[in-house]
Amino acid sequence: MDTHLTGDLVRLALAGEPQAWRALTTRFYPLALRIARRRLPGSALAEDAVQEAFLTVFRSLPSLREPEAFPAWLLAIVRSQCTRLAMGQHPAESLDDLDEHGRLPIPQAGDPADDLHAARLRAAFDTAVDSLPEHLRDITRQHYGQGLTTGDIATAMGLGEGTVKKRLHAAREILRERMLPYGGEGILRVGYMPITDHLLAMAAQVLFRDRPMPLVQRRYLSWHTLCEDLRRGRVDAAFIMAPLAMRLEAEGTGLVHVLDAHHDGSSLSVSSGGRARRLGLPAPYSTHQALLDLLVGGRSELAGMSQAVINPSYVISSMRSGKIDAFFCAEPWGAKCMQEKLGRTVLFSKDILPGHTCCILAVRRQFVRNHPDVVRDYVRRLLQARDRVRDDPGLGAEVQAACTGIPRDVVLSVLRRGIVTFDDLTPRVERMRLFLPQIKHDRGTAVPFDLCRFVCPDFV
Repeated sequence: MDTHLTGDLVRLALAGEPQAWRALTTRFYPLALRIARRRLPGSALAEDAVQEAFLTVFRSLPSLREPEAFPAWLLAIVRSQCTRLAMGQHPAESLDDLDEHGRLPIPQAGDPADDLHAARLRAAFDTAVDSLPEHLRDITRQHYGQGLTTGDIATAMGLGEGTVKKRLHAAREILRERMLPYGGEGILRVGYMPITDHLLAMAAQVLFRDRPMPLVQRRYLSWHTLCEDLRRGRVDAAFIMAPLAMRLEAEGTGLVHVLDAHHDGSSLSVSSGGRARRLGLPAPYSTHQALLDLLVGGRSELAGMSQAVINPSYVISSMRSGKIDAFFCAEPWGAKCMQEKLGRTVLFSKDILPGHTCCILAVRRQFVRNHPDVVRDYVRRLLQARDRVRDDPGLGAEVQAACTGIPRDVVLSVLRRGIVTFDDLTPRVERMRLFLPQIKHDRGTAVPFDLCRFVCPDFV
């Protein structure tokens, strides 16, 4: 299609010329409908998606900085509306309804200050994209600059679509971080680990990508590093084991427990090589230590084992190298250990204490005071993600596979067997009492801890 003609039509529509808008609609409606029907095959929702997309375009037309980019911009909005409808969100009224009653909005010129801010944001974003590693930069330009789908990019570059999705995910993480200074106050920085216990963080990010909120999520491989960043204010919130969060709170970091991240979710695995003598645990203050304290009375072989701190992502390599011959940590690493025939699972954490809390969402108290609506919106999004993955374990497995590279079938086996669950995530004081013995005494010194101040169910 003639880009110059398209640009001229967009400029006329911005000037309030109704015939230009009708010409744009006539020109691009068939293409948009084809895209929608591919996105929603066998569904009667394709026309609804296109109607809603054109309404969004008309209302947002002043924000389009390059009129010649109208086709790619429109098709990106069509894809977004298809995603919304596929998730069950239907438009309240159609473009035809508004046109018939003379209620189509007339685009006006943008505010100069807003235009300047938008131009600066665009320049900053372009600079951030230019600074990406080459294998991420080209894919990002094609996706955001040209509006190409991951399938289109995979075909053009001779890559698997899964590879394209993983690279886009990595690029988004870097771009969010580099664009953080332009978002102002109220951006919630959240840390999480690549474990099934933290699936809701990943799911909320992937499933609701088209619903922007002031949020940056950062993946960690070390509990120590995550705790340090939370302590120093480099992140505002974290999916974190309850004993670690409680220890930080006791030390004066100032944290609030606003949501249980999950229940159950860990397994005790031993090497196939013989008697277990060295046990890997994820952190000095851990849910797993509290559960072991309940267990050792009935399992004498555990009482004599030495312990080593091993982060979840490294338990497989540590067992393979002989550094440990058993580990007690979050899934899906126990399932992966069995898949690779390195060892076997001897029990699950739910066998020790059914329905126990392990990881929670802890937010810095100052952020909660200053931005309660942001926290509330994030909790709401996490609960929506919970409903999606609880009803469709396959979707949850796909999300974690895309975010972490862990095989889908490994995660799916964990979710289908109910090793980790996501029911009733409201914070409760009685669940946290399990961890008080770890928190209240350290090197023989009593540490006061106010559970009622720490546990905050108000955001659920």
